[in-house]
Amino acid sequence: MNYDGGIEYMLNLYEELQDKSTKTSFKVGDLMITYPGYKKPGDYRLSKGGIAPTHVQIVNDVYSLTTPNNFNQIKEALSGLYNNGLECKFTTFDNPMKELIYWITLQEEINYPQTAGFAGRKLCYQRYYEGSLAKLGHITLKQVHLRTNNHKGPIPNLLTIPGIEHPIFYR
Repeated sequence: MNYDGGIEYMLNLYEELQDKSTKTSFKVGDLMITYPGYKKPGDYRLSKGGIAPTHVQIVNDVYSLTTPNNFNQIKEALSGLYNNGLECKFTTFDNPMKELIYWITLQEEINYPQTAGFAGRKLCYQRYYEGSLAKLGHITLKQVHLRTNNHKGPIPNLLTIPGIEHPIFYR
């Protein structure tokens, strides 16, 4: 499922449940999606083992997976996920991580749609990518954490790194 399909799926689910006052849940791998959420039509609660995953956790996972030798593959995998959602063909991330990144960023795209002038999933992917840049020493992991948890603050400026071509979502 790509992002347009995911948004349509969740909005259709919202329409189906309009007359019901109950919540519904379904599993995707080891993720639990509880519907509806509280922000707007299409929003949901995402949990793994009963705990809501955070963007900082994903930054840490990307940081842990990145090496100088696979940096370009990590960058391509993030680009593929950003552009194609679960239809991404790259296998750098295992399926549980791919699903986690997709579902947590789909939620951002629903609540803060790029089509309405918000950052949507783009901001998340920028921070995940910065997790890989931290592994290469271009920024510290602590700085990426601060940039990730920058709620209600200004959107952090993107890093300029000579010799590195950034993915489309980081321009």
